[in-house]
Amino acid sequence: MKTENENVNKNKVINRLSRLEGQIRGVRKMIEEEKECEAIVTQLSAVHSALEGATKMVIVGYFEECLQEAENNGAERKEALDRLAALLLNTKL
Repeated sequence: MKTENENVNKNKVINRLSRLEGQIRGVRKMIEEEKECEAIVTQLSAVHSALEGATKMVIVGYFEECLQEAENNGAERKEALDRLAALLLNTKL
């Protein structure tokens, strides 16, 4: 069962992704309208930063969930930490 905190985090990530969709549509429109390269690159940089932020939010939520699961199920804490480390090493931030 999801906790209230997990639902709040889920909603925050969904809201951030919705804003990202809007930003990407805006960049596409800028390209279609042949706006200045500098403005397009500035917006793409903002999209990149926002996507990194969303990625970090998901990773933090996963950390919390994974460690809580390890505590609740008596799983090895080292196993949970190894999974988290593997995730971080394979994530480009």
